Amino acid sequence: MGCAKELVESVARVTLVAAGQPSGDNADYQKVLGLAHKTIEHAVGAGLSASDPLRQVPNAAMKMAVHLRELRNRYGTGHGRAVVHNITPEVVDTCVHGALIWSRWALARMQTVLMGAVRPLVDDLLDGGTFYGGNLTERLQAANIVNLEEPDQRALGLAVGQRAARATFNVRIEGIQACSKVPNNWPPAYREAALQGLFINPDGQLYTDPDHSASSAALLLQQHPEPDTALTELRLLVADASLSLEFETSSGVTITAMEAATPQVPASAQETWKAITDDLRQRSAG
Repeated sequence: MGCAKELVESVARVTLVAAGQPSGDNADYQKVLGLAHKTIEHAVGAGLSASDPLRQVPNAAMKMAVHLRELRNRYGTGHGRAVVHNITPEVVDTCVHGALIWSRWALARMQTVLMGAVRPLVDDLLDGGTFYGGNLTERLQAANIVNLEEPDQRALGLAVGQRAARATFNVRIEGIQACSKVPNNWPPAYREAALQGLFINPDGQLYTDPDHSASSAALLLQQHPEPDTALTELRLLVADASLSLEFETSSGVTITAMEAATPQVPASAQETWKAITDDLRQRSAG
């Protein structure tokens, strides 16, 4: 009885660690199980209603696993008792299958959880991980960006923008150009952070892909609900950033590309876009 409950708890904790959400060793069993289940369910994908069988069946498995704690308290090890309850085959079968059904489902989902884990993906983007065609698409789909908390959306967007600025074309195609295909899958927080990453490197310096940062930025803004607000924030960041050596040597190309991209920027944000372009021109000339 005790082992059945411990198996579920171990799988739940491993799931949380894999997703970058470790739990305290004294955390309540049901809390740990619930968090782990939510993490794996999150990986199922966007657009599934709460009544969808793909959610209802795993939810039923989790409810079975939740009751293992009570069964373990009543029949299993870990407690001294004045009376020992009779452990029937039914009790054994219930505990074994209740533990295995949820655990098998959770472990089968683990690859998706690992693929979509935000922190490892951000690290791979910033630390030079290799992205072949389709790699980033799969990992962003597994991350289910629209259902992430806003800080995670921003962390992913910033890392994608900064990697795209380093001329990694697969990242630019799958993390930025893809935003125009299914706009609702790319929330404003992701777009804003990716926009900033196209101009600001991890050291806080101005850094661009001279040929693509401007056009990529215009694309991100086209489906943004408040493009001028996003550009106003970018302008403040640009003002506070020093010029990287790479930007100093290629600023003219970037500025020319920004001028050419102006018609693609939403009309409501074009004045701020031009102001950023002028700011960069003045700083480069200085």
